Amino acid sequence: MPDRSDVAISVEGLHEVFRIYHQRPPGLKERLYRFSRSNYERFHALNGVSLDVRRGETVALVGHNGSGKTTLLKVLARILPADEGSVRVDGRVATLLELGAGFHQDLSGRENIYLNGAILGLTRKEIDAALDSIIDFAGVRAFIDTPVRNYSSGMYVRLGFAIAVHVDPDILLIDEVLSVGDASFQEKCLERMRGFKDAGKTVVLVSHDLAAVRSLCDRTVVLHSGEIAFDGPTEEALAHYQTLMALSALPESGQPAPDRVGDQRARIVARRLDVPGHHVSQPIPTGAKARIEFEVEAADDLLADGGLSVGIDVRRADVGPSVYETRTSWRTTYVAPPPPGKRLTAAFEVELHLLTGAYFVDLLVANASSNVVHDRWLSAIELAVNGESYESGVAPLNAAISVDNPDGVWPPESHPPPLEEGGPRHHPVRDGREQAP
Repeated sequence: MPDRSDVAISVEGLHEVFRIYHQRPPGLKERLYRFSRSNYERFHALNGVSLDVRRGETVALVGHNGSGKTTLLKVLARILPADEGSVRVDGRVATLLELGAGFHQDLSGRENIYLNGAILGLTRKEIDAALDSIIDFAGVRAFIDTPVRNYSSGMYVRLGFAIAVHVDPDILLIDEVLSVGDASFQEKCLERMRGFKDAGKTVVLVSHDLAAVRSLCDRTVVLHSGEIAFDGPTEEALAHYQTLMALSALPESGQPAPDRVGDQRARIVARRLDVPGHHVSQPIPTGAKARIEFEVEAADDLLADGGLSVGIDVRRADVGPSVYETRTSWRTTYVAPPPPGKRLTAAFEVELHLLTGAYFVDLLVANASSNVVHDRWLSAIELAVNGESYESGVAPLNAAISVDNPDGVWPPESHPPPLEEGGPRHHPVRDGREQAP
């Protein structure tokens, strides 16, 4: 048997199934007298998840809404029972799922600290010792004896966060709570999380804040449709996650055929996308060379109308103008129309210098002189491009970044980067380390 003493969280074959009702479930009386049955579907929120988290690891869970992140965290926190599979959590656990969920609206902030602290497993003596630190961390000292029903939403969640991070757990489970409060409080939250990491605590973090994930986590798990799609180094995981998000923007299978516009005197009857070395059904790396090819068949005699023009238009759903468009007529290249029933083949070889996203290619055949459209096949080709995870937009501009900020100010309790990476010339924590024996 391998040594698993360093494993803090072990999940094997975890399934979590919810019932999605299409109508109100029948009550006991209806069941007895009408033999009614509930009309529902089974939704697999988690589908065979297996995962080990070692002691001292800080692991992020990312994925689109509904991918199973929060459900997994609630199973780890023992809020939800596992429908199938096993879950082992070894150590004292603190959860930051719904901040302030244990607050009583009519009690003051001070009274709720004791109430919520007890729910999280703190003794009264431990709460007494941490009371001033909790109040100062939350920044609510002026309102601490006011009923929390009078608190703003920001004060409410700050107090809940302050209580939870003073539990001093072995394992900390966090769900989308690092974005509470203003920028100053968010930095305090991140510093406290770094403190947990430096102290060797085990942290599992669910967040859509990719900057926070990069800052805190060396390992990231990508969940997709209740399954683990990737588990590994954070940068690789976030690139995979962004690719999945791009693919999710593509139309679902079974949708109606793409729109066709034009008089149909010539029709596009076949199209192909070829990216050497890559499967076109998978995300394509930025910069890859692609060949877009389509066949045009004349349905009418076009010989007397002059030349044809064929072209492509590359679009992205979240960008207004075309990403790229070209036509043969714009290059003063005119195409002789084929006889009725005959075909011509047009090929465009392009380099996909694009950033992460879902892209669509329209295909066009038109009259070169009058621009009358014979056939425009909208979204005839769909593809996803996977660029660098630290860039967003449309085109990679290969920015070189340098920072000269020797007098920058960092919070005294933080751990700043070295000077060559944008940190300050002097800092108490770093200087103290350098002076330590």
